[in-house]
Amino acid sequence: MNNGRSEYVFFWFIENYSYCWHKNGEELDSPNFTIDELQGTIWNLQLHPRGMRDEDEGHISLFLYRSKQDDGPEDVSIKYELSFIAADGSTFCCEKTEYEFKRGDGCGCGKFLKMDKILLRRNSDYLPEDILTVRCKIWKGEGNIQNIGQSSARSRIRVEKNSFLHVVENFSTLQSDAKQTIKIHSHSKKGCFISSSLYFTEGLCCKEKIMIEIVPSNTNQILCKCEFSLLDRSGNVIECGVTDNRYDVARKSIRKLPLSLTREAVLYRKNEYLLDDKLSLICKCTFSSGIEFETIEETLNKVPLDVMKRKRNYVPGKNAYEAAKKLCTNSSVLEDIKSLYINQYLTDVEVKMETKSFQAHKIVLCARSPVFKAMFTNDMKEKNIDCIRVDDLEDDIMQQLLFFLYSDNIENLQWESATQLYYAADKYQIGKLKEVCSSFLVESLTTTNAGELLLLADTHNDNNLKKSVEGFILEHEEEIFVSKEWDMVVKKNPLLVIKTMQSKYQRKN
Repeated sequence: MNNGRSEYVFFWFIENYSYCWHKNGEELDSPNFTIDELQGTIWNLQLHPRGMRDEDEGHISLFLYRSKQDDGPEDVSIKYELSFIAADGSTFCCEKTEYEFKRGDGCGCGKFLKMDKILLRRNSDYLPEDILTVRCKIWKGEGNIQNIGQSSARSRIRVEKNSFLHVVENFSTLQSDAKQTIKIHSHSKKGCFISSSLYFTEGLCCKEKIMIEIVPSNTNQILCKCEFSLLDRSGNVIECGVTDNRYDVARKSIRKLPLSLTREAVLYRKNEYLLDDKLSLICKCTFSSGIEFETIEETLNKVPLDVMKRKRNYVPGKNAYEAAKKLCTNSSVLEDIKSLYINQYLTDVEVKMETKSFQAHKIVLCARSPVFKAMFTNDMKEKNIDCIRVDDLEDDIMQQLLFFLYSDNIENLQWESATQLYYAADKYQIGKLKEVCSSFLVESLTTTNAGELLLLADTHNDNNLKKSVEGFILEHEEEIFVSKEWDMVVKKNPLLVIKTMQSKYQRKN
């Protein structure tokens, strides 16, 4: 590496980063990368999500290591820079060092960055789509960059979600500390299962706490997030507990948790909460289970710098970073458009509901929905008037729909609102909103609401959604086919029921 500054850049993309299972002292290693221009030496990055040593707890530790197996010289003296890259391309943590590496040697920083800088503060800026981008620059010499190499690697942490219904028989007669346990078999790994146990324990003021204990049979599965809801006899879902240890400095165990409802509270409202003295608890568990895959995605050797700049994952130099930092202090196009709606500036169309009206902008509605575009550009009656009449949506659903059109974001999505927004998205051909609602509904499937979602998918001719629901129904057929909710599906659409049963036998064949 002679004649000016010869530089090599390595990017490491870590997907599902918030699900790092590592305790203090446990590391995450990048794939190896080889630098031919540095005498064929082999390198990798090592990241400790909760610190390398006890004194580093609460920090991310980051190191550059040289392999023990490379054929390069015994000692290699280089300059290197480690940094994290934000969503806008700017660096938000940077460490520069000059060091002489022997084979198997490493150098870096134990307190590279505080954990909460990424996980708690504006993490969408630092973890876009939960991906952490790490960059390592290695160089020798000074002056203009004469030779350049670049490679990128990707590691993905496996995230597994499992939702199930835990039904406790004879709830009112259960004795304290007597565990009621069920086993949920994993569909991703043969022979693995989740053990869910519910029991009571004495709490404050002699009230019996309802405890839930979740234990996976596979020790590599780390429980990261739990959500618990009570399913009452009317089919309503009542949240009664949620916990998430992804942001813990010391990652505490969440296998054993108390619900927010006590046994006394449930029995006091047993006419609402218990059906035939059965407690029905919906459990949503999210596990981290190691590295799903890791690979070197691309390597560029001695590619001219102007070509390198056109590569998708090229990160600009110092001057460009300074410009990016200045730009990110100003609002984005999306934020400016959203402010037009929030502040009601220069609105030119009224969306009139049964009891409420909303002011909007024709140009935004046209840009986001082909249906609205047709209204305002074709020979339809809405073209020359400043009012749209909508009679088939509720006021709050229209408000959420408009907010999505301006912001590309939906907040506080619930089952009922998701089904209605799905209908609205289909009506106005807003593809992204339809996919958001569809994904939420599939993730929120229970044996109680599966029939409702099957009817919705069939009504809107959504084959992908229908296949997902059918798969869930056939996996839980013993519970679903004897339920009163399925009886309603039979009455409303018997042909759909027949087709669902046919699909069961088609799968077997």
